[in-house]
Amino acid sequence: MGMKVRGANMNLRQKSSRYCAAVLFAAGAAGAFLLMAAIRANFKPDLEIWLAAALVVTLILHARAGFALSRAQQEIELLRNLVNRFRPSPAKTPPSLEFEPVSSIDEADAKALNCVKSAIENDRVDLYLQPIVSLPQRKMRCFEAFSRLRHEDGGVIKPADYIDAAERANRIGVIDNMILLRSVQALRQLGPQSAHYRIFCNISPATIYDVDFFTRFTDYLDANEDLAQRLVFEFTYPAVEMMHDRVKKNLRLVADRGFSFSVDHIRRFDLNWTALREQNFRYVKASGALLLSESCKGDVGQARIRAFKKALAENEIDLIVEKVEYEEQMPEILKLGIDYGQGALFGAPRIASDYLFVESSAANVTELAAAS
Repeated sequence: MGMKVRGANMNLRQKSSRYCAAVLFAAGAAGAFLLMAAIRANFKPDLEIWLAAALVVTLILHARAGFALSRAQQEIELLRNLVNRFRPSPAKTPPSLEFEPVSSIDEADAKALNCVKSAIENDRVDLYLQPIVSLPQRKMRCFEAFSRLRHEDGGVIKPADYIDAAERANRIGVIDNMILLRSVQALRQLGPQSAHYRIFCNISPATIYDVDFFTRFTDYLDANEDLAQRLVFEFTYPAVEMMHDRVKKNLRLVADRGFSFSVDHIRRFDLNWTALREQNFRYVKASGALLLSESCKGDVGQARIRAFKKALAENEIDLIVEKVEYEEQMPEILKLGIDYGQGALFGAPRIASDYLFVESSAANVTELAAAS
């Protein structure tokens, strides 16, 4: 539509310019004939010649006025374009958090979804962050984002109480949406001085599959393209295995915008890491229990871990050991040479402000994570 309007305005200016040029040409030709007539009359023109001269002057003034109006129109259009540049772009409006009514669900699911709907409509949605630390230094490098909903009395609604119901009712996109919006807000709050931090957002393939939501989703990513290197979208490996072709295509559109992906819940090490890297998966999370149990299998198990790490390195995929809960696990984990860790030992999920408000002091952040 915008292209049509610009084209119409351009044609109008061209027509106006050509019309004015034609009037000036006609006035010039008429002036030449009048000059010849005046010479033949020995410069004693009759009334008809004076009237014709007045008409030529009128035509010239008309043409000049037309040129002035055309130029003024161009200036007005230029000003309008400048104003439009500073108007808020519709793309900066986040995808809607409206939770539409759901029919054909059982009573238990309806009750759970009503709690979600109430929390969203009354802005009782909090962002929780859990740190991902570098090893062995245990310095915070990234965060994983979680959304937490609250009851009217302030009590937290456990995700287990509504996630399954939301998936069955095809409303999981709203939950993902909340995490995305709050994560963007958190990154804005951290500011450019913390550009090395990334936030991992869990996303359901159903969200990427939904055509209407995905359009709004990508519009929002476009409006926040400066955060492309700081937002990582995370999927479980079972979800990756079952991805529909449309989801894979849409993931490519997200990757083309500079955003990367992470996969967790892996159950074995001999996956097609090259194929995942081609889809812009840059991180993989393996549980501490999985790695340690494999390491306990002697030379064979340790050889599998070395092959696993080599395959990741060749594909430039970073390994994060997750669900690390006890200090007693650390000696064996450090022996494996893993670069990043996540778990209660390094910091439990906390409301985002607990981490962000002390971001300016790295020492305080480290102490807070260690105390979790």
